[in-house]
Amino acid sequence: MVLFLTTLLLLTIGALSLFIFPILPLNRGRGKSKKGKQLYICLVFFLFAVFVPALYGRQGNMLMPDYPLAARDTLLAEENTHRMARVRRLEKYLELTPNDEIVWKQLAQTYRSAGYYDKAATAYRNAIEWGIPEDISGWHALAETLIQANNGKITGEAQKALENVLRYRPDDPKAIYFLGLARLQNKEPQKALALWRYLEQSLSAEDPWLTVIHERISTLQKLLQVDPRTIKPQAPVPLH
Repeated sequence: MVLFLTTLLLLTIGALSLFIFPILPLNRGRGKSKKGKQLYICLVFFLFAVFVPALYGRQGNMLMPDYPLAARDTLLAEENTHRMARVRRLEKYLELTPNDEIVWKQLAQTYRSAGYYDKAATAYRNAIEWGIPEDISGWHALAETLIQANNGKITGEAQKALENVLRYRPDDPKAIYFLGLARLQNKEPQKALALWRYLEQSLSAEDPWLTVIHERISTLQKLLQVDPRTIKPQAPVPLH
């Protein structure tokens, strides 16, 4: 915060010194020349006093303490060390107590946040095995982790995880959406559109998923050159 304010002050002083002071006083010149000077001053003032702070407020973090680059690298290394120490503790605990669903989920979340998606997927599988199958959060987490591990590709195991969500909650919008996306990736746009048409009809007007579905349907409409209303909505078929 102190660094931000100091930088802003120096920029403002620099702007005044380099750009504004040389063109003062304003009473020099007439007509268009005088108006041009005034506009120039307003532009420079807006740039340094309004635009720079607004840009920093949007992209930066005023509450973050000042860290030199070397200190930031040290901080990142410390965070990684703490994360790995947590992983080791969880792994050691699970060696002795492998049936603890909650700890498997904690380990999976830690792996996933660190980018170890394959290990995270294994941990989620164990959490599902030792947990309650009806808890769809585990199936969702497994599917999303597998999708991340495959750079957005919805593999067969991810599809089965989503279908397991529908086994216990047939109207789950996230699962239906991703299953439609899987159909699209498998070059079956008509089936994707049928699923999304079904989801569109089942969602309430206030549901945030409705906006996503409308955008997807609109994109397919342009791609296929077809009226979506001619596609019969198709409910997903959950596993039995």
